[in-house]
Amino acid sequence: MEELNKLREIYKLKNVERASHVKRRQESAAEHSWSALMLADYFLTKDLDRLKVYELLMYHDLVEIESGDVVITDLEGRKNKKEKESKALEILKRKLPQVIAKKFEQLFQEYEGKTSKEARFAKAIDALDGAIHELDYKEDWKNWTEEFLREHKGPLFEEFPKLKEAHENFLKYAKENGYFD
Repeated sequence: MEELNKLREIYKLKNVERASHVKRRQESAAEHSWSALMLADYFLTKDLDRLKVYELLMYHDLVEIESGDVVITDLEGRKNKKEKESKALEILKRKLPQVIAKKFEQLFQEYEGKTSKEARFAKAIDALDGAIHELDYKEDWKNWTEEFLREHKGPLFEEFPKLKEAHENFLKYAKENGYFD
């Protein structure tokens, strides 16, 4: 039972609120992880390790259990994000079953460092997922401009032509439908 209780720590991701909405409530980081997995499944190509991508996306936001989520437009809050997440990683590792803690640390470092093609793909999927989600919540588009999204998200898609095309289509759609107004 001790190991199961330690696993419950992961379930706390369901309680981490993101700036995004779902109906009249905040989206959870766990919901975002699920939709990112679905989006990755759609865009995955044969030259990527599917399981690795899934694992990277499953674990990528776990640090937020301890550090919380910081929205992309909060430039001030993002200044010490890496430091906060490093501390959160250390705290969370002590709370998880050892086998999960080890895997989590390795995947988190790979994801954050973008040290593999799969990690770079997962980062791009993470960025695209947030954007696609927000198409249903125009009221959340505070401080989002086409230029901001091109600068902060655009570079993530360069390596992946289908994702780059999807991002361009997203920006075109958003512009034509008044999301940037």
